[in-house]
Amino acid sequence: MSETWYEEELIPTSAIVEQIAKATSRSLASVQAQVDEQARGKVRVAAPAWERLSDTSNLLTSGIPADFYRVRLGFEFEVTPAGEAAQARFVYAVCAAYLWSAMAGREQPRVYELYPRDYYDENQPPAATFDLGPEIRVGEAGGSLGKVSVTLPLASHEPVVVGYVGEEERAPRWELRPKSQTLRGIRYFWLLIQAPQSCGGVRLAARAEGDVQTVLGRIPIGPKERNWEARRSVLIR
Repeated sequence: MSETWYEEELIPTSAIVEQIAKATSRSLASVQAQVDEQARGKVRVAAPAWERLSDTSNLLTSGIPADFYRVRLGFEFEVTPAGEAAQARFVYAVCAAYLWSAMAGREQPRVYELYPRDYYDENQPPAATFDLGPEIRVGEAGGSLGKVSVTLPLASHEPVVVGYVGEEERAPRWELRPKSQTLRGIRYFWLLIQAPQSCGGVRLAARAEGDVQTVLGRIPIGPKERNWEARRSVLIR
């Protein structure tokens, strides 16, 4: 894995624990103890890696002076050892990011393209091919962020993935739904960001959440801090 940016615990909300206790007619304390043991997870977020593109001649800018950055994000999920022993596993995950201008009151950056947008064959994981130009091409599947000179597998076992550019084209996220296995290993995602030169750079924050299948059922878990601007961010420029 790339250098770790941070690790973050993923936990269910108190409202979820209360719902489980009510549905199972058990005491809140006993359910909380079981949830703490089996329905907690962790996400390890790789330090974002980026490169400013020097050749942007084939990109559409609408006449607005802008810089373009190719950015790689990485997320790795795991459940607690006790949860793994009880066969708890991630059955759904969302890997998300948020972009905003480094200078207040300026034009905002946007996602020009992202990869993967969608992928449905978990038996044959996709590969991203990189060249020296400003795009990533994905074999016969289509979709592009750049040219490159090496082909890199995205993961050894790739689940169903669907990508979205999000609100105002600056809240990208990828939804992962493994079919027959839990999420294992690191998941890499790529963005091509268009940053108007007036914004003075791009701030990028990341966040992950998911659902864990346990003996208590499917339980959503996420970070304690969900406010984007209160989360750790990097400056891209």
